[in-house]
Amino acid sequence: MRLATRATFAALPLCLALAGCVTMNTYNSMLQQQEALEASLRSEIAADQVKIEQLENGIKVQMSDALLYRSGVVELHPNGIAALDKVAAQLANMAAQGNEVDVVGNTDNVPIGAALAERYPSNWELAGARASLVVRHLQNKGVDPSKMEAVSNGQYRPVASNDTPEGRAQNRRTEILIRPR
Repeated sequence: MRLATRATFAALPLCLALAGCVTMNTYNSMLQQQEALEASLRSEIAADQVKIEQLENGIKVQMSDALLYRSGVVELHPNGIAALDKVAAQLANMAAQGNEVDVVGNTDNVPIGAALAERYPSNWELAGARASLVVRHLQNKGVDPSKMEAVSNGQYRPVASNDTPEGRAQNRRTEILIRPR
C-alpha cells in the first residue's frame, strides 16, 4: 500500500459544500491573498467602508460608495484612490498569477439626479461608468487589463432594502471579485 504525501493531497481538489472544486494549493493561496488584502485595508475595514469575504470561487472586496465616490459624482474620491492604491500591487500580482479581477458596480434604486441624467440615463449606466473608472485606475497602477472586467449590476442586485437610507447606502457599492481562472 502506497502512502500519499502532502504534495499529493495538495494536488487533489478541495470541494466545498455547494461549490466548485479547487486544488488545496489554490485554496491556500487565496486564503493568503485574502489575509494580505485585509492587512492592507485594515483602517477601511475598521471604518466599515470595506468588507472582504472568502467566496466559494475566490475573494470579494466590497467597497462602499461613500469611500470611492461622492453623491452625484462619477470621479473617484481621493480616499477611494488611496484605498485602491493600497491593494493595486497585490491585485497586479494576483492577476499575474492567472486570477481574473472583475469590478462590479452596484447602485440603489433612486433615479439618477438631473446633473447626471443626461450622461447616465439610468443607474445601470452610472454603475458601469464607476466600475470602468476603477478598472482604468487599477490598470494605471499595473493590473493587467486583459485580466479585468468592468460589470454593472445597476440597482438589480441589492444587498439590503432600498426602503431606508441605511439600506440604500449598503446597496451603493463597488465589488472587486478575484477568482482563479
